[in-house]
Amino acid sequence: MTPEQQERLIQNIVGSLSQARHEIQIRQLCHFFRADVNYGHHVAEGLGIAIDPSMIPTSAQPVGA
Repeated sequence: MTPEQQERLIQNIVGSLSQARHEIQIRQLCHFFRADVNYGHHVAEGLGIAIDPSMIPTSAQPVGA
């Protein structure tokens, strides 16, 4: 994806998840961090959720790392 497409995807996810209960947001963030650490950070930032480093899976690596 281009950077613009990535940004639109994150904005769409943040817009949808902002309506969800906090526990659902946290559950989804775990999935996003497992897929890609940067992806998880951007979604968490968009939702205004501070991420404790202990929440990040130790095996998580940014794509292309």
